[in-house]
Amino acid sequence: MNSYQRALITATLFALLSCTEEPRQDASAISEISAKVDALDHQIKAAIAPYDWQLSLDHHRMAQKENAYTPPAIATLFSDPEVNSIILENNDQLIALDLPFKLLAYSEPGGDDAILAYTSAEFIASRHDLPDSLLVNYSEKLNSVLNLVDNSTISEVETELIEKDFAIVKIKSDFDFGTTIEKLKATINSLPDTIWFGELDFQDDANKIGIELNPTRLLLFGAPEPGAEAMKSTPKLGLDAFCQKLLVFEDEEGTVWAAYNDITAFSNLYYGKETLPQRVIKRRLKSTIVNTLEQQ
Repeated sequence: MNSYQRALITATLFALLSCTEEPRQDASAISEISAKVDALDHQIKAAIAPYDWQLSLDHHRMAQKENAYTPPAIATLFSDPEVNSIILENNDQLIALDLPFKLLAYSEPGGDDAILAYTSAEFIASRHDLPDSLLVNYSEKLNSVLNLVDNSTISEVETELIEKDFAIVKIKSDFDFGTTIEKLKATINSLPDTIWFGELDFQDDANKIGIELNPTRLLLFGAPEPGAEAMKSTPKLGLDAFCQKLLVFEDEEGTVWAAYNDITAFSNLYYGKETLPQRVIKRRLKSTIVNTLEQQ
């Protein structure tokens, strides 16, 4: 079965699942909370204006275009090459799975508040067993942004629940780094329901400031309709699982790996539950990557 056939089967499953979706707020309530999330997002955009690399993902409106629904949620990624490179230098490249900076302005189902979530230094330290001293610059840069936005309603992560390598899935590639990237891009772009958002080359950024780093690249993509089904009762997943962040890196031994976040693990962390649409996406993602990176 090829990637296109798998995508069609997945789309059919989601069409069936959508028939039993949870009740939504009425249109006026959705409009009101959307305005609040938009206002928080505008504050975020103003605060990160000095950063050259930025990516904004409006999950709610992307879902609308596919006749799907998820509560208002807008994810923003922005990058500081020096901060990233200092953290990654001489450390586990898996840390790049939690880089660059990421914030999420969102609302919970039925809620009337705009909530702020972000990837904290404490989370990164716990997940990758790092000393706090390595993340001082990261914290300072992040706090300089947070100080400029309304952070009265923040959704924190209980970092005491986070162990080393929490919710990280690693898949070995049978190919060299360049071929792995090419094959993954070709597969992603062949999926009819999937959008390519961009990539971040950590090695290139590090080299520009005189830091040596093995090949390390973050691929960003997603499928708005399946993503909406997976997020509609668990929208905070827009911080860690949507869009898909696929990290490709070559380790010191020359082995190439692809790594990504386990969707259901984060859903259980944030909401104490996982859903069928999440499990469908999880199976599809792993199957797609394994089939792409295995020598046939």
